[in-house]
Amino acid sequence: MKRMKQLLSIFLVLVTVLTSLASCIELVPQTSVETTLPADTNEAPEDDFGKGYELITIAEALELCGETGNITTERYYIRATIVSIDNAQYGKMTIQDATGTISVYGTYSADGAINYSEMSEKPYKGDEVILHCILQNYNGTKEVKNARLIDFRTVKEEVDLSAYTDMTVAEAREAAVGTKIRVSGVVARITYANGMIPSGVYLMDETQTVYIYDGDLAQRVAIGNQITVCASKTYWILDAEKGNAEKFGYQGCCQLESATLVENDEKTDNKLPLEKLPTSTVKAIMETPVTENITTATYKVTALVKKVPGSGFTNYYFYDLDGETGAYTYTQCNGKDFAWLDAFDGKICTVYLSAINAKSTSTDCFFRFLPVAVYDEGFKFDLNDTAKHVVEYYGMSEILSSYSGDPALELTTKVSSELLGFENAILTYTSDNTAAVYFTEADGKLVMHCGKAGTATVTVSCSYNGKTYSQTLTVKVEGAVSYNSITIAEAIAKSVGEKVILKGIVGPSLVNRSGFYLFDETGMIAVIVPADQFEGLKLGHEIILEAKRDCFKDADKTHAGQTCVSDGKILTNFYGNHDYPTDRFITDKTAEDFYNLDVNVDHSTSVYVIKATVQFEETAYYTSVKLVSGSTKLTLYCSSGSQYSFLKQFNGQEVTLEIAPCNWNNKTFYAGCVLAVRMSDGSKVINTLNFVA
Repeated sequence: MKRMKQLLSIFLVLVTVLTSLASCIELVPQTSVETTLPADTNEAPEDDFGKGYELITIAEALELCGETGNITTERYYIRATIVSIDNAQYGKMTIQDATGTISVYGTYSADGAINYSEMSEKPYKGDEVILHCILQNYNGTKEVKNARLIDFRTVKEEVDLSAYTDMTVAEAREAAVGTKIRVSGVVARITYANGMIPSGVYLMDETQTVYIYDGDLAQRVAIGNQITVCASKTYWILDAEKGNAEKFGYQGCCQLESATLVENDEKTDNKLPLEKLPTSTVKAIMETPVTENITTATYKVTALVKKVPGSGFTNYYFYDLDGETGAYTYTQCNGKDFAWLDAFDGKICTVYLSAINAKSTSTDCFFRFLPVAVYDEGFKFDLNDTAKHVVEYYGMSEILSSYSGDPALELTTKVSSELLGFENAILTYTSDNTAAVYFTEADGKLVMHCGKAGTATVTVSCSYNGKTYSQTLTVKVEGAVSYNSITIAEAIAKSVGEKVILKGIVGPSLVNRSGFYLFDETGMIAVIVPADQFEGLKLGHEIILEAKRDCFKDADKTHAGQTCVSDGKILTNFYGNHDYPTDRFITDKTAEDFYNLDVNVDHSTSVYVIKATVQFEETAYYTSVKLVSGSTKLTLYCSSGSQYSFLKQFNGQEVTLEIAPCNWNNKTFYAGCVLAVRMSDGSKVINTLNFVA
């Protein structure tokens, strides 16, 4: 009791003292306080993040990295902001603070047991981190090594939602370049760049799909997430292909970029809204003009999935029901990003297929695919659809809408498909104007001819299993225009710069140039033509061509250069399936003779027939091809050995080749362009590189 009285007395004394002090102090109302930066400094405000650790700056870290080969034994603590995640697999990132920037090679959990990709919670671009790390100078590159993530805090990117317009995916696809868009949907597919680094996502709503190119977004989401993003509309074309794309009117991959993730429900079981996506075919997608805005849109198709392993890579193809019409999946990871398709190899499946972009070459612009979703539903072809299938995929696809000469076109009359399970479906053809279009039979072959100028309606029919199906097309036969053409030998004799009109047979393709070799009884010459001139053009056609006599040769060089005609324009195509003349080919020389050709003498209008062994090497990073005979190795003119992929089947074999000397780049030697491989039975495997399949 006495103890309690003493404590009470002490308490009363303290109250008296505090009351006295309060009377001497001016009290102010309590307010919230915001930390702001002084107007004359860029230094970050003080806070408790990282407090308790002995931190170094990035500038100090760079000093500690030392000279090449140095690596610290001590670990250091660094507080910094993530500028980018450069490899999400092992946590390679770039970080910065007010004093500088440094690369982080590998990020792990605080105990070092879990790498970045396996962390359930982890930082992303823009977030602040505390790292405990080793420092090194690796071959001159100063970097953080084996960083352990001690702590991080998410820095949410602020976005002015009023600057963005709410749109459906379909509306976003049609928006003008630069439009700021807010769009919602389900993550349907994630794409990967080299090294399996997430590079973008396919976003799907009930109206369509669109690709969002943003690696940071791709790292933050998972397939099945329902998300909302703010982004900008754009179209993308590989820089190296822009010139070719412009020729064909291809505006690029329809996509969104510079995305900010506004909302994510984090669920991975949201159902993809597939029901309203349009139905199509692989054939129809491939035949859609690249001028139409279909890239990154998705279509429901029935397709054969085919895995095709290569040397160091794997391609995955999607073929239509003819088993031939198709294209490969776009991959930047040598096919590793599509290993999930292995389960569907060789099966006809329901595929939600998108043309992610179009590869633009000098001769063509064609779509490359990306499968958004694939389902094996046990497809079985309905044999009642056989007649329709055969007409659409075989009969109709062979005949053009107009001719200016007699194509002497051999037509398909009987079709079987092991894939679909039918045999000997019969095709027939009739014309309502046999003066313009008529058919002949010889040696069991049906051949279509064109006669007088006029128009004919051609009916293509098929009967199978008691079912008959027909389609018609209008064929216009135009009267041939007369031109004063000269021979190839006469064209070779013309002066550089002169206009010439030539008549000849279209021969094998040029390589690394948009063009082909043209032949007549007097000789051969290389022809350079714009890519659009290959439309409808086939090997063996007889044509009349207008061009400029040319020679690729530096003015200060004594080399003969490359004789050719350039800026070619086809005036008339008489079609046909003619063999190019070979009477003037040089057949008594060896590979060594070819190797020793004098570049000061023009050999570029000659063709040599020689024997050599094909050496074809294909890796994940390059493809090379050479022709070897004894100690002689002939170089082939190309930008990649893949341009001679038709030689791959002869790798390691000695073969007889038709080869033309060429010197497009004023070298001190002639390279070769392989025209064809002569087989022992008299047939040829011909270089058709530039010709549209």
